[in-house]
Amino acid sequence: MEAKLLLCVLLLALALPALAQEVKPEAGLLAGVARVDITAPLQQFPTVSLGGFGDRQGKPATSVHDPMYCRTVVLVAGGQKVALVATELLMIAPGMKEALLKELAKEGYRADNLLLAATHSHSSPECLHPGGDAWPLAFGKFHPAFYAWMVGRLAECVRQADANLQPAQLGFASAPLQDMNRNRRETGGDLVDPALTVMKVTTRGVNPQRTLALVSNFTAHPTMVGSDSFAISGEWPGAMSRELETKLGQGIALFFNGAQGDQTTSGDYGSGWERVAAYGKAMAGLTAGLAGKVKLSAEVTLAVSGRDWLLPPQQVSPAFMQSTGEEYEMTPEAAKQLLGKLFPPKVRMQAIRVGEGLFMAIPGEAIVELGLAMKRDSTALGAKFPMAIGLADDYVGYILSSEQYRQGGYESGTSFYGPELGTQLVGEMKETVRPLYAHQP
Repeated sequence: MEAKLLLCVLLLALALPALAQEVKPEAGLLAGVARVDITAPLQQFPTVSLGGFGDRQGKPATSVHDPMYCRTVVLVAGGQKVALVATELLMIAPGMKEALLKELAKEGYRADNLLLAATHSHSSPECLHPGGDAWPLAFGKFHPAFYAWMVGRLAECVRQADANLQPAQLGFASAPLQDMNRNRRETGGDLVDPALTVMKVTTRGVNPQRTLALVSNFTAHPTMVGSDSFAISGEWPGAMSRELETKLGQGIALFFNGAQGDQTTSGDYGSGWERVAAYGKAMAGLTAGLAGKVKLSAEVTLAVSGRDWLLPPQQVSPAFMQSTGEEYEMTPEAAKQLLGKLFPPKVRMQAIRVGEGLFMAIPGEAIVELGLAMKRDSTALGAKFPMAIGLADDYVGYILSSEQYRQGGYESGTSFYGPELGTQLVGEMKETVRPLYAHQP
């Protein structure tokens, strides 16, 4: 009997390595997050200027009011990997995403599984547009060394998130906010997108459960601090994210702006930097409250879709000189000669499905009418939590509906592809989203 027992023990011991090799990796969602400081080091780059206001006259930034960050969430499920990258930049200049993808070629990222967006802080450095020398008051004189530094920092953020994958779960919630944004166009009426949408990502299989990331989407310009300031800042989205991260402890808070072309902040929060902090804190509280209503799941479908959009012919709007040309000291004739150096002839449309959520990348500043139309179209196709992500992947300027384009105003003056650009955008996005829900009942 003892001999038989000893033989069984020996056979079991020999089988254990083989059994261990057959253990399958844990199914379900994996997530990795990272935050990297992208504050311009002014001692290294003393000529960096701030974007968003022509009357700053391209003068260099003089100080740092608060640090700026790149934040990334990488998600892996069902053999698919996606990266959501939020930067506290003014815009994603043409060519910047392609430069980032070259840096990340070994990590398996391509145009459609990495979304790169800017919060649109008007206290963020410019100098990142390769064609900026053609119109420096609008885009800043291109700074190649600063550009290379910035692309390297963004790549580092994605790599860190990619290297920190762990079992996770996520979910979404959305609610309308009252009196937090308004339509700034005289012809825009009261049309706003009041929706705050939150994606919550937490750890899974550990106790206590920890929030890895809160990803929020809301629609309003970060222009609380005016052109008289030369201090670098993430503006109210930066204040909001830092407040949330204080509450989370080790987690990160990504903010994605919406179709904010004609949307700005609302409410009585004081002025200047006091207003930035107070509004950011208020938005953080609303975001944290909504995050508490999220229902989490580890069974998450990830899917990506992309298509090339050949943009309409470039042209200068009849409204150009109403405000745009005067502010940026440019005549319509001169602007027409420079359009090809400043704006791309085509862009890559992109949509990423994350479970019940949908991230739709808009390559510029679309007015809210267009963002709401994209949300309606994608809801009809099957998306439960659609999000219009403005200033993502590329930059074509302002994007208006045909009617609003013809109404004139600042936004029309900075729209450079004619009156049909907005209509085409909505149609192209619908066709980009469609394959993500093709197999739904």
